[in-house]
Amino acid sequence: MRLAHYFLMLFFVCSSALAQTDSLSYTEFLDKVISEHPVVRQAALVRNIGDAEVQSARGAFDPRFVVDYKEKEYKGTEYYDLLDAQLQVPLWYGLKLKGGFQQSQGAYVNPQNQVPEAGLYQAGIILSLGEGLWINKRMAGLRKAQAYREQSKAERQLLVNDILLEASFTYFEWLRAHEKLDIFEDFLTNANERYRGIKRGAETGEVAGIDTVEARLNIQQRKLQANQAAVDLRKARLKLSTYLWSQDQPLLLQEDVAPVETDIILGNLLSEIPETNFETHPQLVFYRQKIQALQIEKRYRFNKLLPKIDLEYNFLSEETDNFETFNSGAYKAGLKFSMPLFLRKERGDLKVAEYELQDAKLELNLKDNQLQARINAIQQQLQAFLEQIEMTQQMVTDSNTLLDAEVRKFNFGESSIFLINTRESKFIEARLKQLDLQIKFLKTQAEYLQALGSNAVQ
Repeated sequence: MRLAHYFLMLFFVCSSALAQTDSLSYTEFLDKVISEHPVVRQAALVRNIGDAEVQSARGAFDPRFVVDYKEKEYKGTEYYDLLDAQLQVPLWYGLKLKGGFQQSQGAYVNPQNQVPEAGLYQAGIILSLGEGLWINKRMAGLRKAQAYREQSKAERQLLVNDILLEASFTYFEWLRAHEKLDIFEDFLTNANERYRGIKRGAETGEVAGIDTVEARLNIQQRKLQANQAAVDLRKARLKLSTYLWSQDQPLLLQEDVAPVETDIILGNLLSEIPETNFETHPQLVFYRQKIQALQIEKRYRFNKLLPKIDLEYNFLSEETDNFETFNSGAYKAGLKFSMPLFLRKERGDLKVAEYELQDAKLELNLKDNQLQARINAIQQQLQAFLEQIEMTQQMVTDSNTLLDAEVRKFNFGESSIFLINTRESKFIEARLKQLDLQIKFLKTQAEYLQALGSNAVQ
């Protein structure tokens, strides 16, 4: 199962919430990011580049048609007219198939180039017995390109996972700002109702007139808090809009669009989080594929220490419609040998490849240890946040109980509006603390999924 699925399902909400036109659920938001965000689309190009590099490396095995034609005519004399057409097919393990046609005429044709008047056909092989037998440039190039393609897939997954994490954090900040405004607006409504009740009581002499001042002061405080929360919400909404795109055009989130409530998200947490799999983790796959490419390069560099021994053998025939005419009685063969005396360049290249391979292995071990430490730390954070959320829930319940009790005491003339406002401030403080912990938990949960590193997209 892919990480995008976990991101989309982690905070899965009921279908009625998805159907509302004035809400943007977490799943809908991430779906828009995955399908339209420019960074995600750029990440797809990374894999396309890897595929193109593999295609380019396969080109080293493409058959090659070569025509060498020369002629010379001087003072009415045709010196020579030479045609040498060849088709070479590179194969695996230092082997090439070769077929060709030669034709020559003229007064001064080199005897070794003389062939029958109708031309001469040849079919044979070229075999590298030393350098290039077990691995050569075209084999190494293709295998490294394949390793780099897998590396590019892992890089793409990491890029998408990172943008999903950033988008998740932005959504949760928008969620926090929206619910924070709801909290202050609710208490502003309560403050207004309380003020009207106290004002009527002051007019009838049931309460002291000074209590109206206290109630009015509380209204002003709640208005300031609500106003600041509204500013924070507008900023969060604009930041969220930077992740919303359609057909390469940025979208602006409308003010009447609301997120899904935190309680609904927390109530629909996915019960089954993917297990840690370090074998398929894209960050580790990235370095493993890098190591694989460097191992191929090391083998190729080691192979360069061997002498070059190219053996060529060709059967010759004037007739192409009769395969039996190609026999050992007519052939052309050759042997080519070369080898540097000191091999300084080859030995130096091999040492460089060995050092780069050692460096990549050390880097893989470091990333592996860092990743395990990070996952363990996030797991501990999640557990701590769960415990703290339970404690804040009790704090909210107790603060609400104390506020209700203080209101009842006030109704019986045994308390004051000052004490009610104080209890209400403690209740608001507990609600905000609870909201902050819930958002931190959601962010850490998203960070945990990103740290697990499952595949973000196909």
